[in-house]
Amino acid sequence: MSTDSSFALHTLIARLEQHLSVVSQSRGSAEASVDAAFGALADAFEDYEDALYDQYSELLPFTIPVDDA
Repeated sequence: MSTDSSFALHTLIARLEQHLSVVSQSRGSAEASVDAAFGALADAFEDYEDALYDQYSELLPFTIPVDDA
């Protein structure tokens, strides 16, 4: 079952706002809360892109960096 693209977009925007809030209050990128916010944002991005593709056969011009460590 695919997610509605409008709902996925609103979730992505909320995760962007959450990420900004966490990053602006953190003491560095090594903080666990920053990593968690990044993960939530990445998941929301993928959900939005999947919904966009399912409904309109469109992709976004971005990729999520992969940590090779």
